[in-house]
Amino acid sequence: MELTLEKHDQMMLFKISNGEDLKEEFCTILPIVDIIEQMGSFVSQKYKTNIKEIEMKNGSYAATKRFVGLATVNKLKTGWSRQLLQTIAILDLKYVEELISLKQADLEEFNERIGIPRNSLLDRLSEKQRHHCSILKCPMGRNDSIEKSRATPVVHPQLNVCVDHFKKNTAFTDGRYKSSQEIRKAYEKAPRVSFKDVTKSKVETPEFTNKGSKKLREQHGLSLCIIGAAGAGKTTMTKRMVTTCMDEKKMPFLIPFAQIDKDERWSVKTLLTKFLCRFHDLKPSEEEIDEAFHWILANQEKCFLIFDGLDQSSFKISNKPIDDPDINDEFLPGDLMSLLLSRKFLPNTRIAVTSRPHSLVQFAPAIQPDIVVFLNDLVSDDVEKLMNHYLDNGTASEMLEKLRTKSPRIHQLTRNPLLLRLIALLSNEKGENVWTYVSTIAKLFFEVVDLLQLSAHHERGDIDVEVLNRKLAAMAFYKIIEGSVVFEQSDLERYGLSGENVQDFLFGALSSNHNNRPSNNALLVGLLEVFFYFHHQSTQEFFSARFVLEQLPVGEFEEFVGKLFPRLEKGADGKLKVGEDSFANLRVFVIGMVNEMKNRHQLDEDEILRKKNIFINFLCDHLRQLFVDPSEHSAGDHQMQMLVDMMDFRDEELNREIRQHLNDFNFWFNFGYLHVAAHREGFFHFMQHFVSNVRYLWLDIDEWSDDEIRRLFQSIQSSTAKIEEMEILMNPQQLEQWSDHVVAILPHLTRKLELGFLGGDERGCRKLKEEIINFDTSNLQTEELKVEVWDFGDRTFLDVVLRRGQPPQFNN
Repeated sequence: MELTLEKHDQMMLFKISNGEDLKEEFCTILPIVDIIEQMGSFVSQKYKTNIKEIEMKNGSYAATKRFVGLATVNKLKTGWSRQLLQTIAILDLKYVEELISLKQADLEEFNERIGIPRNSLLDRLSEKQRHHCSILKCPMGRNDSIEKSRATPVVHPQLNVCVDHFKKNTAFTDGRYKSSQEIRKAYEKAPRVSFKDVTKSKVETPEFTNKGSKKLREQHGLSLCIIGAAGAGKTTMTKRMVTTCMDEKKMPFLIPFAQIDKDERWSVKTLLTKFLCRFHDLKPSEEEIDEAFHWILANQEKCFLIFDGLDQSSFKISNKPIDDPDINDEFLPGDLMSLLLSRKFLPNTRIAVTSRPHSLVQFAPAIQPDIVVFLNDLVSDDVEKLMNHYLDNGTASEMLEKLRTKSPRIHQLTRNPLLLRLIALLSNEKGENVWTYVSTIAKLFFEVVDLLQLSAHHERGDIDVEVLNRKLAAMAFYKIIEGSVVFEQSDLERYGLSGENVQDFLFGALSSNHNNRPSNNALLVGLLEVFFYFHHQSTQEFFSARFVLEQLPVGEFEEFVGKLFPRLEKGADGKLKVGEDSFANLRVFVIGMVNEMKNRHQLDEDEILRKKNIFINFLCDHLRQLFVDPSEHSAGDHQMQMLVDMMDFRDEELNREIRQHLNDFNFWFNFGYLHVAAHREGFFHFMQHFVSNVRYLWLDIDEWSDDEIRRLFQSIQSSTAKIEEMEILMNPQQLEQWSDHVVAILPHLTRKLELGFLGGDERGCRKLKEEIINFDTSNLQTEELKVEVWDFGDRTFLDVVLRRGQPPQFNN
């Protein structure tokens, strides 16, 4: 077994320390004074004298422990362990030699435990962290059971590298209010990395091969920031990072920013040892602390420092790292973090910091991380895994499919881990009746808010629920109008609220003048000051919409409604242009609130009626401007958005009222592919409930599922809409399969139906021709209707004219 002098020293120290019995026996039987006299320069004269003094005063056992301690903190000359064995052999101490001689099994255990002896401080700290990180929290603020936590599927949100993050500042890094669509769009083309890249896990085939992924895999001594909105899974991810590191023979250190007192001074050693020991209720000796820190210094590439919740920090990280610092000195937290991030301390150790995006904005180049990673949405498969875990009854696939078709907005929310769990919680509470509660996003949030306010947290509040909700609504609304998602302590005070009152809905971030360090079990807003954020931006939008409908005076309501929709103006080319849609998310909540108004009995009926009429009038005017001849606009994306938004109108009486307002308008639907399932669902709903007249409808259904095609024809058949011209692109097999449905919609057409496909033969046309021959033309709404089937090769397979009450006239 060939070992370097340094590695031999490390292994000898590990063997002696790796078990109380061996260490006790070694310290008891070793004639330490005789040994050190024979070891020459490997033990300096200073320490020889010190060991002899201890032996005279406290005995050989204490003196030998001192010798081991000096070896642990690198106070002996490299190679001391070989010299020790030689000295033991010279003194003919065969039993001691046999006891501590290194064997292959020792090397294997050393590697398995990365040189950390059993029951050492780092070993105990590892077990405490593993236990802490094995317990997850539920949305009600309570810890899950260990069993439930361990059974939770290990999934991670998509991770995107923020390229040039500090130059571009994308995705609401400054705390400004932006729609979720804008945030997602900022990262839709950003390069992805994997969780294993972040933890530098060994993999045979990397999932990604871009620059960011390679950098994370190949360089250990990196600093990275992991950013994401509240509820995105940052803290859960840090816990997964800890357990993953331990499983892969690394030593992680998870430190919550909220627990660091801004006025308490720390060195690197005490932060990584004493601080974490206090957090985990460990009481180490100074000797153990020294031993642990020297292991850290000697094994930086095996360490991973993880700091969670920068936005909850009570201090600001200094942008100017101290010059020529001593690693043994103590510093205020802001300076110490600056020295760590600037890599003046522990340069070969990987450091990760989690935060909401805006907390990084002011970082100067000296402390900016090497990589910034954004926590994006969960992918579909992981959503289903988590939903299956949290649902008490039913299957996730069934529920998610219903959400996709019934409530696309809510379906999108399931990609956020926090909201996914709240939706599952609601399903468990309501059972089969849950679908009456998730018909609109506003209705969902009404129920979720009720659930949270029934939790143990809220019982500690000193404010009536309805009063609290009105104050939260006002505070949320006026901050959105300011364009902010950040609340200060003064905002709460302005509305007579405390951190305890709002802890069901807001996370807190400590201010720079906060003096009291929270206890281990009090990390939420009840004990924090100054900066607050709703758990999810949608919660702020929900309360804002409540304020708009329930409290905003009618005159101000009428003025605000105009801001809920983007401006539609003609550009230089004469085409209609869509302005900035700043309140797209809020608009959906307002739609849901309008839909729910008649169920909110505490509201003034006359005022609600006036607000409803104002909103419907403005909405219908917007739709009239939007769905016009496609040659006159470039508003396709906003058209799709409005189709989905209108799905939150679920009240039949209200839908009839909107339809009546639009009764004389001829819609143009030039949609083409309708790639997104939610857009197709929105179109079916829109056609069925709001459309009376269509000037032109064009759809490409070549890649649609059978169920979607069926719903398309059913939505037309079940409506009273009249369609002047309709063009459908499909494949020949679809035409053959759906010929009877095509003929069934002919009574809704008033001028022309065109069916086109790329290539193919006449089989589908033969089936359609048979159906047309048997069609009762007296059911037509028009005197004459033309039907054509053609392909892109300019071949016409079918050309027929239908006249009311007469047999079909085939022209080919």
